Amino acid sequence: MTMKQNTAVNKNKSQILIVDDELSVHKLLTTYLKKQGYLVENCMDSTQVIQKVKTYPPDLILLDLMMPDLDGITLTRRLRNLEFDSYLPIIVLTAKKGIKDMVAALEAGADDYITKPFEFEELVARIKNMLRLKKLQDRLMHKTVELDEANQQISRLNHVLTETNRKLQKKLYDFHSIFELSYRVMGQLESKELIRQALINILGIVPTKSVILLLTNKDDDDLYEVVDYKGVNDQLISDFRIYRHDKLIHYLELIKKAFQINDVSGEFQDVINILKSKKIEVVSPLLRNENIVGLLCLGPNIKEEVYSEDSLETVSILTNMLAVALHNAQMYEHIKELSYTDGMTGLHNYRFFRLRLKEELARARREGGNVSLLIIDVDHFKNYNDTLGHPAGDKVLRKVSDILKKSVRDNDIVARYGGEEFAIILPGASKEGAIALADRIRLKVEQTKFYQEEIQPGGKLTISVGTATFPKDSVSEEELIFFADQALYYAKKTGRNRVAEATEIMEDE
Repeated sequence: MTMKQNTAVNKNKSQILIVDDELSVHKLLTTYLKKQGYLVENCMDSTQVIQKVKTYPPDLILLDLMMPDLDGITLTRRLRNLEFDSYLPIIVLTAKKGIKDMVAALEAGADDYITKPFEFEELVARIKNMLRLKKLQDRLMHKTVELDEANQQISRLNHVLTETNRKLQKKLYDFHSIFELSYRVMGQLESKELIRQALINILGIVPTKSVILLLTNKDDDDLYEVVDYKGVNDQLISDFRIYRHDKLIHYLELIKKAFQINDVSGEFQDVINILKSKKIEVVSPLLRNENIVGLLCLGPNIKEEVYSEDSLETVSILTNMLAVALHNAQMYEHIKELSYTDGMTGLHNYRFFRLRLKEELARARREGGNVSLLIIDVDHFKNYNDTLGHPAGDKVLRKVSDILKKSVRDNDIVARYGGEEFAIILPGASKEGAIALADRIRLKVEQTKFYQEEIQPGGKLTISVGTATFPKDSVSEEELIFFADQALYYAKKTGRNRVAEATEIMEDE
């Protein structure tokens, strides 16, 4: 009975292909395995195995290493080069007890081995174990396909959002910085980091020193709580919360845009007094399907006594952008599986970066060592990307990624931080060592020829780098990231194509 016929007989039974040139082995194994409830197919000619497996893939292969025409190790290697819809476990059988052959078989791609003569009970136990692992592997492959489909869906959403931004740019040409923020947040799919980046960039766009973001509580949709803030005293917002039944929320549901609290009537006076006590002058709603899911609150205008209509319109645009991007990130977080590799660059992703940074800081605390952090940003990347298109921009990110990987030690961790930003964790590196490495990387990128880089300001594609070192600059994971990020901001602020370290910020302040 062939594997095709076996499949038609019983789809629930696992199919095993025995590849061995000894007829007696075939008979013994076939008889015993059939009694155990398996479907069995035999092949005594190793040169025919590839074609058999391509035509009707079994659930598992028992493969003798010592075959006359094509040895088991070579055959295993060829099988592993084939692509199947599900995982194909291989158990090798060998009369040799030498470690060398066993290791060679495993390195070629075998999953397990057993030496002849063997106990049937042991063989069946190994087969069952491999079939269990196959089910898990197949399940993982299925989840990976689902994740890829989710990524494609998110990619389509990002494409739609990018097109929307392009239309807005025609109408609001002067809002170039808004679209730079849009590019950053739409490419960031980790909510906490998205919010952090968005608030920092909002401070650079809107003339205010403080910004507070409130979102609905996960357990109570009627409560809006502070999730992040910049430029505000901790004590000031420690008890800050707003409830959905407040008249202010009903007002925002009607106007659906940013407003200045001094412009509203006295019926909201209780809430207005709370907002004023927090030094808040503007409130803008984050909308999702007509529902208010959050509030963006801004402090006093540092350039004028009041916010102009144009400024309020800008705040509304930023808030809408943040709402869509945040929904995008939350949807992605809900469906994504644990994955630590950035698909486009092949580097570790942000999730893995945060995990390893936490581990390295814990190790440094135990051992009294250093951990240095570099955060790297491609200068004027949006200009390059918008002018030459996303494929050209992606090639730049991959090329920079290769430079980063080739510039570090084996135990250093290189990750894509988000958008055109990268991060490098340097376990044990001193502040001076981190700065030296950062400058070598910066120089290497500057000296590398990139496609049509002459369109960039200065005629070269360059990077800026911010560095910080634990424990000299910080005592926690969040502080280390904050100071490296601020150093990067300082490097870009003071001319780009340079390295800045945390101490410079402190001295500048």
